[in-house]
Amino acid sequence: MRNEFIMSTTNTIEGCPIKKYIDTICSNIVIGTNIFSDFAASFTDFFGGRSDSYRRKLEIIYSEASKALKQKALNMGANAIVGFKVDFDEISGKDKSMFMVSVSGTACIIEINDSKESSQEEIIRSSISHSDLQREIDRRYIISQINNSEPLIPEWVEFLLEYPQIEIIESLIKKYISIDINYYAEQASSIKQIIAAAPSGSVIPIIYKYVEDKKIRSLIKECRLFDGESIYKILTNGKIHEGIRVLSATKDSYDTNDLEWMKKILEYINNLPDTGKIESVKGGVFTRDNGEKYICENGHKNPVDSPFCEKCGVNIKGLLEGEIKHIDSLKERCSIIEEYIQ
Repeated sequence: MRNEFIMSTTNTIEGCPIKKYIDTICSNIVIGTNIFSDFAASFTDFFGGRSDSYRRKLEIIYSEASKALKQKALNMGANAIVGFKVDFDEISGKDKSMFMVSVSGTACIIEINDSKESSQEEIIRSSISHSDLQREIDRRYIISQINNSEPLIPEWVEFLLEYPQIEIIESLIKKYISIDINYYAEQASSIKQIIAAAPSGSVIPIIYKYVEDKKIRSLIKECRLFDGESIYKILTNGKIHEGIRVLSATKDSYDTNDLEWMKKILEYINNLPDTGKIESVKGGVFTRDNGEKYICENGHKNPVDSPFCEKCGVNIKGLLEGEIKHIDSLKERCSIIEEYIQ
């Protein structure tokens, strides 16, 4: 089915059984009008005409609220919203007036029947509103500027937080790598916000390609982009240290799939070969360097009971103490999740 997301006012969708209910969600949009537009609308209403000014504002905020609700659902991994409800309110006082639209529903995952004919699947656009047209013009301009390495400006950031665009994510990641994030703190903060606002399922395949960069590993953690499958692939491709250093990243919610990948990761790490060794050492006549020693991968000799090399800090598997803490963090989460998810 080409339209991969469905919003329905009913609690079920014919031909698409619900596989999982995720959560109830809501979105509110408020827009203010100034005294002149209020007066014009009231004047029209007074003489029995139709207020196009009010109608257009209501259409705009309804569209914005619906899109925001859909984006929330997508970020949670849903492909449908059931029980979709809309409430319109006008809040007035003295010379000011505001419109508010509240939309709500239940985000869920449905099983989509691909056997339906395409004529029933496709929504053919026969018109486009001025607001949608202007938004598309703005969207294309912003994407073009960012992909041409132009610095972010507040207006673009505001737009991208409201309408995330996957097309610019890789450009922003490369920019984040290239800049001094302390000197260009505002730019770095904006990039972080935009990435965090984008659908994680689309960001993850891009951002994990740059996991060798320390700043990107921190960004993965700050944006809560833990992905067990991506980390497992990094580990099995030989990037052991890079993979381990993002194990402490988190995400908004965990399911059985996450749990399975966590277990695979821990099993793989547990079976890593030793890079150091324990062996007997014979010292000279005037030394005490006798008996069993832990010899790290760099050849440094340590007391046999030393968990980490006293010189280079690695354990018998070549891992640093900080990396062990990342592993322990994953173990703890895995244990707790397993208790809650049956």
